Amino acid sequence: MIPAQGRTAQITPQHQLFNEIATQQKSVEMDRYGAMNMIQSPNLRKAIKDANETNSVLLGSVLGIGSVANAKIMAATSSDWVWIDAEHTPYSPTLLAEVVQTLKMYSHGKTIPIVRVPNHSHEWISFALDAGAGGVIIPHTETVEQVKASIAAARFQPYGHRSYPPFAVIFGLQDTAPEGKTWLDVANEHCAVIPQVESRKGVDNLEAIMQIPGVDAIMIGQMDLQQDIGVANVQEMADALERINALAKKYKMPLLGVAQEDQLTERFNQGYRILASAVDVWTLAYGIEKQLKDGREALRQACREMYDEKEAQGTQVEIIIA
Repeated sequence: MIPAQGRTAQITPQHQLFNEIATQQKSVEMDRYGAMNMIQSPNLRKAIKDANETNSVLLGSVLGIGSVANAKIMAATSSDWVWIDAEHTPYSPTLLAEVVQTLKMYSHGKTIPIVRVPNHSHEWISFALDAGAGGVIIPHTETVEQVKASIAAARFQPYGHRSYPPFAVIFGLQDTAPEGKTWLDVANEHCAVIPQVESRKGVDNLEAIMQIPGVDAIMIGQMDLQQDIGVANVQEMADALERINALAKKYKMPLLGVAQEDQLTERFNQGYRILASAVDVWTLAYGIEKQLKDGREALRQACREMYDEKEAQGTQVEIIIA
């Protein structure tokens, strides 16, 4: 959690702000949630439960640029978890598996990958979990029936119908499990299911959804929810968010979301226990733009100083500052 011990990293302004509101929270090594073999899924369910029970937060980042090279970079950060967005970034099953495994291996098990799958099909849930993701976010969830189907797709028997993956974990080499258990039992205990609610209908059914056994957290898709409610319907949107926060408090259900630095305190107080405070696309774009802006300003200043120096020497000089 904030930040994981044993990780040397530059503290960003976002992390610094969050540290200010979480000074009493105990830092935890995220690799304690790992399975006995790293190829297996880490125990995201326990990590979420611990964060919820101790009033702490799993602080992570968003991987929107889908590549192995980017996954290596993200794995070098102090992210407790990384949200891999396979809904809005085009992935093949092979690339998705490689990104999941790269994050785990290059972070030495200290970063938990969470995959937002593109739809509700059991294939994508299997692709993500067979690769070793800690959990899945299920977008556009609206009904109890959809949630139950997603949970069943993520669980092996007797709790679901996830198909046995004969090539994901090599029998006798990678299937290590605690005494009395199989790696299938471990997967059922570790893999989190996080429905994403982002419509009026989803909010209407949210109380029932939160009471379903096997729901580990809820993600609120505020942008799509606003679109569904209507951009002009400001009060209805505010009422929906108030209802969501009240239900999360009532059922002690942790929420997952993205928060910029000026939103972290508010989200924390609303019950968000899984937060992403950095997004690779935005960080790259805004970081480059800031460097360019600072560079241009430095060059303008250098040009002014050169002009002043030449003018003092009585030399005519024409300088064009772009």
